[in-house]
Amino acid sequence: MSIWDDIGKKVSQGTKILSQKSSEVFEVTKVKLDIAAEKDRINKLYEEIGKAVYENYKAGNPKSPDVTDKCQLIDEIEYKIKKLNQKTAHLKGGSICRDCGEIVNATQQYCHHCGRKLERTSRVVEDKDGYKVEVSNGEVCEDCGTLNQIGADFCSNCGKKL
Repeated sequence: MSIWDDIGKKVSQGTKILSQKSSEVFEVTKVKLDIAAEKDRINKLYEEIGKAVYENYKAGNPKSPDVTDKCQLIDEIEYKIKKLNQKTAHLKGGSICRDCGEIVNATQQYCHHCGRKLERTSRVVEDKDGYKVEVSNGEVCEDCGTLNQIGADFCSNCGKKL
């Protein structure tokens, strides 16, 4: 193999990685927008709760079923936000700290928010050309070396069964 072939392969692999990363950034941005929209819904509910509490107070009735319904809805939205945060962590190759719920990246050994030691499961994968890479999630295609999402049955680049 000539040096030009080797350089060509490295450029090709770099292009594939860049493409995957830009796709990940796009997905993370979409999830962050979803989270922001859910937080806006919560803020609107807070306003409605405040208005309902005040109106009931003025009417001499401090308790209201409206407030209870809105509080339950806030709980549901906060749960949805938690799930979206987990999706964001997964897309970034990270995880959620089990103690405090903060998003942590795959290279951290300890949570930057609460200090808990994080459990990591990484492995070294070698492709057909002998390149070794540490992978913390996903499957590497043996034929083309593309890193595929966790749970993928087929390579997203060449279509080979993983």
